[in-house]
Amino acid sequence: VAYTHYETDARVRREAESLAARGDEVDFICLKERRAGASERQCNGVRLYQIPVVRYRGQSSLRYILNYLVFFLQTSVLLSWLYLKRHYDVVQVHTMPDFMVFAAAIPRLCGARIVLDVHDLMPELYMCKFGLPADHAAIRCIRWVERQSIRFCHRALAVNLPHRDALVGHGNPRDKFEILLNVPDPRVFRNNGRAYPASDDRFRIVYHGTLSIRHGLAVAFHALADVREAMPRAQLLVIGEGDYRPQLVQLRDELGLGNLVRFSRGRIPLNKLPQLLAGADLGLVPMLNDAFTRYALPVKLLEYVELGLPVLVARTDTVTAYFDESVVRFFEPGSPEALARELLFLYENPRVRRALSQKARDFARRYNWAQQQKIYHAVMDALIAGSDLPATESSRLQTELVSGMSDALIDDTGPEVLRSGR
Repeated sequence: VAYTHYETDARVRREAESLAARGDEVDFICLKERRAGASERQCNGVRLYQIPVVRYRGQSSLRYILNYLVFFLQTSVLLSWLYLKRHYDVVQVHTMPDFMVFAAAIPRLCGARIVLDVHDLMPELYMCKFGLPADHAAIRCIRWVERQSIRFCHRALAVNLPHRDALVGHGNPRDKFEILLNVPDPRVFRNNGRAYPASDDRFRIVYHGTLSIRHGLAVAFHALADVREAMPRAQLLVIGEGDYRPQLVQLRDELGLGNLVRFSRGRIPLNKLPQLLAGADLGLVPMLNDAFTRYALPVKLLEYVELGLPVLVARTDTVTAYFDESVVRFFEPGSPEALARELLFLYENPRVRRALSQKARDFARRYNWAQQQKIYHAVMDALIAGSDLPATESSRLQTELVSGMSDALIDDTGPEVLRSGR
């Protein structure tokens, strides 16, 4: 179950289709695409049940809650009916919102095992999106709902170490979690060994994903405006949609970047993304550093690395926990001047881009879906076997993957701050 569009959500597709590929029966309840036909259909062995709810993106917290509730109520009825027909062994629910896991109440009462895949930290997200302090009543309520949701499930998945430790800092039990990194699906994102720089005369920069303030594209636009004369061959392609898109289009026009910055036409299906990214000379991840993004290991960053693209990324604690300067180039988040300097440096130094491309391939060989899939399947198999305890293989693999990384420090006022050992 996920409040998402299945075809464009890499994590939910990767997990569901990996189970279907090994012979499991997998049903998936999700949002209905506007152009989709029947509400029930197949996708790579996964049976989709699509709820006709339009996904809200905006600044109204009430509209978000109402949208979530409509999907939750319809999903609760559909999932209960499907369970009575199919008697699922495991029900996996993806956040956001956290309370969506309670749509599995009937299956859980009847003996199904419940997995909650916690994609994002809702308290930190709403603090940043709506400008609320950590002790605000609404944030305390969201944190309480998060704890109840994780208590309700048998196992929970976190997307990286700092993310897991932040959840523990909210009062959730550490031993409830497995860490499943958001590495790309190699069936979709393949490195074809493309050489750098590009063979033509353009310097192509690419960004893909959600368009919101926290993703830092406004910073990137100002940086490009500062160096456009020194980078006449540069072009930025922005792929994605979000509630901040109109403001970004306006900013592009105000800065006179119409010939330098192009936008895609809305969301791009996952299987078509690599075609657009493969022609790039540089992947850009300009996110801001706030209470929410400090715990993010962006999917786009891992996808660029999987494709062997050189990457320029904002320096945050979580990113530096997994990457060092031999693999990516860093800049200080929120600083157009720092970003402009790094863009110009990479523009003028194709040899550095080639070295980053090679190191990216090395990183992808260490952190890859083949390894993470073993962890995921071990969790699911343990639940099917009736165990709430971490699977031995899963724990062993995760220990190997994160060896050498620093622990997080937790203070008494909220989520811990990761202090990188690299």
